[in-house]
Amino acid sequence: MIGPANVVQRITDNTPLTSTHSASMSAMPRGERPLDEGDSPLLLFAADLRQLRTNAGRPSYRELSRRAHFSASTLSDAAGGRKLPGLDVTLAYVRACQGDETAWERRWHDLAVAMARSRSVDGPSPYVGLNPFTTEDADRFFGREALTHTLLDRLGRQPFLAVFGASGEGKSSLLRAGIAAKFANAVVCTPGPDPDAALADALARNPDLLVVDQFEELFTLCEDEVQRSAFLDALLAADCRRVIAVRSDFYPHCAQYPKLADALTDAQVLLGTMTPDELRRAITQPAATVGCTVETALLTTLVAEAAGRSGVLPLVSHALLETWHRRRGNTLTLTGYQAAGGIQGALAQSAEAAYATLDEEQQRLAKQLLLRLSSDGTKRPIPRQDVVGEDVLDVLADTRLITVDEDTVEVTHEALFEAWPRLRAWLDEDREGLRTHRRLTDATRTWQELGRDTDSLYRATRLAETTEWVARAKPELTGAEREFIGASKARERRRSRRVRWIAAGLTALLVATTATAVLAVQQRREVDRLGLVRKSQELTELSEALAASDPVRSAQTALEAYETYPTVEARGRLLSAAATRTPGREISMDGAGIGRTMQHDGAWSVADINGNIALMGPRGLDLYDATTFRHIKTVPVTEQSSYVFGWDVAEDGRLAVSEGNGWITVRAGLEAEPVRLERVGMPVGVSFIDDDRALLVGGAVYDLATRQKRFELPVGQVTGPFTIDGDRTLVLASSGSVAVWDLVARHRTGGFSIGSGVINRVVLLPGGKQAAIGTDDGLVEVRDVVTGAVVATPPRHTGAVTTISISPDGTVLTSAGADGKLHLWDLARGTVLATLAVGEPVHSTRFAPDGSLAIVTRNALRFWPASNIPKASGQMVRALAVDSDGTVLTLDSTGVIERRDSTTGTVKRVETGVVQNWMGRFSPDRKLVVTNGPLAVREVATGNPVANLSTLGFSEQGRQPVALEFSGKSLLAIGSEVPDGVWPVAEAAQPKLIGGLAWGQRTSAVFGRSDHEIVIGREDGGISVRDIRSWEEKAVHSPHQRPVRAMVLSPDKTLLATGDDNGLIALWDTSAWRLVGELRGHTQGVTALEFSPDSARLASGGRDRDVVVWDVGAQASWATLRGHNQPVTHLAWRPDGTTVVSAGTDAVNVWGLDVDQALRTIR
Repeated sequence: MIGPANVVQRITDNTPLTSTHSASMSAMPRGERPLDEGDSPLLLFAADLRQLRTNAGRPSYRELSRRAHFSASTLSDAAGGRKLPGLDVTLAYVRACQGDETAWERRWHDLAVAMARSRSVDGPSPYVGLNPFTTEDADRFFGREALTHTLLDRLGRQPFLAVFGASGEGKSSLLRAGIAAKFANAVVCTPGPDPDAALADALARNPDLLVVDQFEELFTLCEDEVQRSAFLDALLAADCRRVIAVRSDFYPHCAQYPKLADALTDAQVLLGTMTPDELRRAITQPAATVGCTVETALLTTLVAEAAGRSGVLPLVSHALLETWHRRRGNTLTLTGYQAAGGIQGALAQSAEAAYATLDEEQQRLAKQLLLRLSSDGTKRPIPRQDVVGEDVLDVLADTRLITVDEDTVEVTHEALFEAWPRLRAWLDEDREGLRTHRRLTDATRTWQELGRDTDSLYRATRLAETTEWVARAKPELTGAEREFIGASKARERRRSRRVRWIAAGLTALLVATTATAVLAVQQRREVDRLGLVRKSQELTELSEALAASDPVRSAQTALEAYETYPTVEARGRLLSAAATRTPGREISMDGAGIGRTMQHDGAWSVADINGNIALMGPRGLDLYDATTFRHIKTVPVTEQSSYVFGWDVAEDGRLAVSEGNGWITVRAGLEAEPVRLERVGMPVGVSFIDDDRALLVGGAVYDLATRQKRFELPVGQVTGPFTIDGDRTLVLASSGSVAVWDLVARHRTGGFSIGSGVINRVVLLPGGKQAAIGTDDGLVEVRDVVTGAVVATPPRHTGAVTTISISPDGTVLTSAGADGKLHLWDLARGTVLATLAVGEPVHSTRFAPDGSLAIVTRNALRFWPASNIPKASGQMVRALAVDSDGTVLTLDSTGVIERRDSTTGTVKRVETGVVQNWMGRFSPDRKLVVTNGPLAVREVATGNPVANLSTLGFSEQGRQPVALEFSGKSLLAIGSEVPDGVWPVAEAAQPKLIGGLAWGQRTSAVFGRSDHEIVIGREDGGISVRDIRSWEEKAVHSPHQRPVRAMVLSPDKTLLATGDDNGLIALWDTSAWRLVGELRGHTQGVTALEFSPDSARLASGGRDRDVVVWDVGAQASWATLRGHNQPVTHLAWRPDGTTVVSAGTDAVNVWGLDVDQALRTIR
């Protein structure tokens, strides 16, 4: 029998046909075309396919068609020997003949590579691979025409532009082939390690356009701050048009330089992912320039796999280059693309092929070289003179993995670091060793530039660290590096001897000078303190400025500010950073790249498996300990030549994977062997349904017990996003439309079209009646799934939307995208809760059951604790309290009482039956709450009324209280068009009616030192203190000039705080009702006040969105907490005084006041 094993050997040694083949050809059935004469690998492949059919009993091609689901003519052509059949056709043929699919798949790839190598290539490729397009490539640069026109138009009106974008979005190509090619004398430069020299050389050529590419090198390769500043000054002052290309994750670095930040104000352009139409042009038009075409099947596959994916363009370009080498005639085919390895595999396949040609010593040198060319996921050029092994250099350069010019060597594109698993593994092995080597290289270069100055040699600690690393890692050092280490060791030996000689003399000298130095030290300390205060203030201001654009760095800067000097401002910034909008724990991927699985809802790149964190990459599943974040293991889930398109995990731990080559596999567990369920024509999403007894594969449902297809919806190949509501409703997105299907009735129940744009993500909202969509042009909408009506429009992104998630309680929608921003949206109220600037494109997000949020980026998996995420208030908060265990209690405008656990994020709701609630108040022990509509006292636990207080008409339409105060025993209600009253809860039917000012003049009220004394704030700024038994009024001189909107009595009843519309807070001694202090800090009106349980601190909230914590004894600000997007309306303290909670018209925020805990959180 002839099988794949011995045929693979024939492809490599070209052995002639054997008698077995001759016999098989002479016995061919009528209707099967005889094979051509010859012994080419393609003919051998066809002959062995025919032999496989013979061994299977020679079923007719009609029977094979029934088994393989391809037409008889397609299968007959597969064994015809005239062209290499597609991989999917080949494996279907083999499967129908009960052959070994795995072996034949390897055979197919070997043949495809052999055919590509043997085919002559006429003329240069129109695709540039990993290289950027240059000015000479302008005639084959397509896809960015509209943006090119926009940039040229802006350059005609303004002399400076900055193009920001993620790595792999085509910044270099756009600026070189799109922009620079249009100018007569454009000069392109990169900063490099010596940016001053690079810029001076560029400007010496008198350019009419200066392009500074890879601008981030100013921060990654240049370590001299003076040089950086001088470079920026010269660049901004240059007398020519200038455009810079900057990786988007370096935007915060640019913001640190005021002149550059000012220049960027109206001069920045964000380069996002290509739209599908732009991708089509970028794929097809270069081929058209040389008279070639791109097969429709290939074009469809490429666009489906690349659309909306950040950083994918270099991989697309390289895959097209490799497909060009495997083209059929003048056509680039899907077969050639598959043979090249596709988007995910082509670069790795090319790199592995080049690496395999090297011997063992050359492979070691190649590894050392590639590691030196990386700097934490970015390119790091090195001098060519530092490279050992010219033959290795030639091999890597010929494969276009590296670029070599007269002076330097560098990786052609950073995509290599992510796309080549072997290199990624090398980078992960010893990252600290890589940093040590880079420092050594830089130090050696500096030593040489300074004429081998001994002061630039390594000292004791750094020398010991480097010496230990050299002994352990045995790296390939340059001659100069070895000389540098030797000179450092010699200097250290000389220094040690000198230290011993002068030690005794120094001791005597120190004693003599001590007395004289004491006074100088004291004076110096004060100077140093003032310097530290100024430095702390500067860092605090920087942290505040970075809060929106880079919250992680903002938090680190706040930490540095507080540790520099603990000013009041630094303390407030530290507590704010620790409490709001900052993801906490993080698994750093160190630039290795997570990849992105294109699963139906975009949320399954991260999952929980057996209590561990599961993170899916392009080919494998990484498991991390959920507590320690320690990496446990990597589980490969695809073959080397494929990648993960979608995946899902069943409750019992079974894993379903949709591979890029079309295979659907199911594993009984992570360690189990995969079982191939089916091979589909194109990669599709997968999802377990029917209590995990079935698997949804695109539009088909498979029974997992029988491995048979139950049914298939008439929806074609489902390669776009989809989402499932339980086991019944399926929502599919295709291009710009959405279809809703009933999986039980198997018919379409609704759908809609968005008009323009391509839908990248679709997620059903709780209840299944609405769906949230995200598009490739940044649009986010909530629509009715049946009518298509727009229900809500959350904030738009400036790049493609890559993920949408819904919180476990169904109240918050998150969207994130290529612009590196994550928006939180209150679904009930239709308002923004928060915007988090992640700092790099977000690949995926997913809420955990406890309400915490996982955020997947290219470089990290971050966790945003539930306690730090702003809470959707849904309806307006009318009352707020905090229980002793930290549980936050709210009463909203619909009368719903909500208890939210601060640790787990779980929410319990209690309905009170109130239709419209305008005000409320919790009792001091938090067991009772007052609602109005009708006015009643209710149990917090049940919502049931304890006392109905509606006798005065407060429940009538339009008659709402101006103020409510509840001591637990008595209720004070200042009325709206109805009498005021005080109700003893025990005698609810007998309120005490109180007279006084007409409605409209009273703005706030509280009980005084007893339930018989009330304090009323007035519209004119006045304060009235009255005894309700006699209605006697005490004379109070008020400092307020504007309406008094907030007031609160301290728990010990010795102080009253009042706040007005000017932002003034007054403190009153209640024993004599005299003014004892004024607090000024709010820039707008004060809207909420609350004393701490020990009366030592006062929290205030205002229309300026700030929460200020005051030291009452010192009558000074203790901390200002910032994080609300809207005015603050309510405040509450945790009974132990460690936490204050604020509610606004946007969200409920929890602020921890333990500074040590805040330091630990950020560290």
